[in-house]
Amino acid sequence: MVFSDLFFLFVFLPAFALCYLLFKRWRNEVLTLFSLIFYAWGEPAYVLLMLASVVVNYFIGLAIDRNKDKRRKTALVAGLVFNLGVLATFKYLSFFCAELLSLGLPVSVPNIALPIGISFYTFQSISYLIDVYRTTTPVQRRFKNLLLYISMFPQLIAGPIVRYGTVAHEIESRHVDFRDVSEGMMRFLRGLGKKVILANQLSEISSQLLTGSGLESLSTAGSWVGILAFTLQIYFDFSGYSDMAIGIGRCLGFHFNENFNHPYCCDSITDFWRRWHISLGTFFRDYLYIPLGGNRKHQALNILIVWMLTGFWHGASWNFLIWGLFYGLIVMVEKYTLLRVIERIPKILLHVYSLVLVVIGWSIFYFDDFGQMRHFFRAFFGRAEAFSDFAAINALSTYGWLWVIAILFCLPVREWLNRKTASWFGQHPTVLVVVRSIVALLLLIVSVALLVGATNNAFLYTRF
Repeated sequence: MVFSDLFFLFVFLPAFALCYLLFKRWRNEVLTLFSLIFYAWGEPAYVLLMLASVVVNYFIGLAIDRNKDKRRKTALVAGLVFNLGVLATFKYLSFFCAELLSLGLPVSVPNIALPIGISFYTFQSISYLIDVYRTTTPVQRRFKNLLLYISMFPQLIAGPIVRYGTVAHEIESRHVDFRDVSEGMMRFLRGLGKKVILANQLSEISSQLLTGSGLESLSTAGSWVGILAFTLQIYFDFSGYSDMAIGIGRCLGFHFNENFNHPYCCDSITDFWRRWHISLGTFFRDYLYIPLGGNRKHQALNILIVWMLTGFWHGASWNFLIWGLFYGLIVMVEKYTLLRVIERIPKILLHVYSLVLVVIGWSIFYFDDFGQMRHFFRAFFGRAEAFSDFAAINALSTYGWLWVIAILFCLPVREWLNRKTASWFGQHPTVLVVVRSIVALLLLIVSVALLVGATNNAFLYTRF
């Protein structure tokens, strides 16, 4: 089940809201129950894996808190081994066995389905144990509260990666007022619009040009149009999901951290990764980069290790590893060159430089088949049989409105509109509420209309 599913919008969410309001005394229990139903809807068996993970992390957390000597570190190591072992088994074992088999070794390849969202809830478990070990977060002695933290459906299957300390107090006690609900609903509908109105339509373009017969006959213009469509698609897909997660959380009284900050407005690759998937970047910074030595020692090596693992976190495929190392090398080079003279370079040049590298990065990310990737890059760098073709021209002309809206909303247009409407209707707050309500209603109507009969509605990041 995903947030942009009609069943979720008109059955699951209303049923949850009704039960949540009727049983206020047991609202955490209601949220936990519906979260388990939400996760089990697509994968009933793997909800048991998540429950087992919560049980193990609960007792390891208690062991870390209870011990004050070497056994404390032993408990933490055991927790890390368990969590990373589960992640490695279900996400990477089949991949490495297949690679060994391809080398001629007599290895059987297990057929293990990837549990949805395992990377996200595993990282949340790891952050909880480390924070308890560091005493920056108190241990949770109530199992049901830790279960709620790990299983909470707004951020369960595709993030953002919420640290326990962010929501610890709100799990125990939270207050929701009209503003929380209204702003949360608006945030949710904005995310729904990003996903359904923009990302889903952009995926039609990228699929037409970068897969099947479209890829085989790819022109240079087609390669650029296709990968630019995917560049916009993945942003609106993932930031849309984050908006919906943050919006639902806000309606329930939880304040999740922001996960995106207009990443395509960046002026360097370092800046891009401060703005894109912020919760993942801060996770690797705080729990891997700094413990490895950070900027103090072996900085270049630390950067490469972090980015190699960042890439591999996204999937069991060599292209993800290359994608991570691609960014790691650029970030490392920037630290010693560009960032030292960045104030002397015109902003427009910095934006062009950054966006070209980001587009190349998404090209590596998109193709897990190296033959297809090589074919794409031949066209991308001007070595296709044709410079342009009908498919590329049609994608630009037919979807002209989509390109304009998508590019505009990569910029801080919404913030500008909010400031303008607030100044226009500042003396008439009721009018402002009505205007924003109409916008929210239009987003819902258009999104639902597009979802009826939609054939492409999967979230890209649920597979991670």
